[in-house]
Amino acid sequence: MTAQPAQGAHAAAAAPELRLIALPDFPMVQAGDDLAALTIAALSRAGLALRSDDVLVYAQKVVSKSEARQVALASVSPSAGALELARVVQKDARLVELVLREARRVVRAAKDVLIVEDRRGLIMANAGIDQSNVADGEQALLLPEDPDASAARLASRLGELATTAAPAVIISDSFGRPWRLGTVGVAIGCAGLAPLLDLRGQPDLLGRTLRVTVVGHADELAAAASLVMGQADEGRPVVLVRGLGALQGVAARAASGSERHRPATALIRPAGEDLFR
Repeated sequence: MTAQPAQGAHAAAAAPELRLIALPDFPMVQAGDDLAALTIAALSRAGLALRSDDVLVYAQKVVSKSEARQVALASVSPSAGALELARVVQKDARLVELVLREARRVVRAAKDVLIVEDRRGLIMANAGIDQSNVADGEQALLLPEDPDASAARLASRLGELATTAAPAVIISDSFGRPWRLGTVGVAIGCAGLAPLLDLRGQPDLLGRTLRVTVVGHADELAAAASLVMGQADEGRPVVLVRGLGALQGVAARAASGSERHRPATALIRPAGEDLFR
């Protein structure tokens, strides 16, 4: 009589899983570096070869550094508006000037708080401008000019260099959220995968039709990757997300070919649908 596997063991074997692998020993990135080549080298050191359903999540800082988005504060002359706003938020007027240059509008300003809508449509603190993990304290790092274009270039370059498969790419940054404490990783750039999964029309477990469920797919992956990236001195700016294809199920059917080519800007709620503006 042939022994049957225990139900629990079979369930464990069939359970879907997602792996998050921080690429080890990733070097400090400098302006002009080929980020895709550095990634392929890091994958090789880790004994990893890219698969067709892999996603690479990059911390925004390494993308900005490679694209020479670093600005010397000594080169910045604050405008009258920046000087006035700096007194309100109690920040370096030169940083405030850089924020205003990147902003469409100021959303909120108070002591230690400057939230703007930047020219990419992102609503975030300080237009994403940061001085952490920047070698010189008199330097500031801006977001990439066009994070979606940056993600597309990275994906294309990785496809050229990889001998196995070209991955999807997400560029992640840390955002605070209204009504919630703490920051989380979100996708500000995306290429090669659907940023949103529209599940409307799909059945739930009981056969009821989903009517409003749209998943922030790229944001969920960015947040997951940020867990292993860390936020301080960890030095893990690139994370390989592996196993996504096996998890898709209904979600995969919800993402048509055209959805895979939408940018991360598709995640930004249109102003006309924003009940809180």
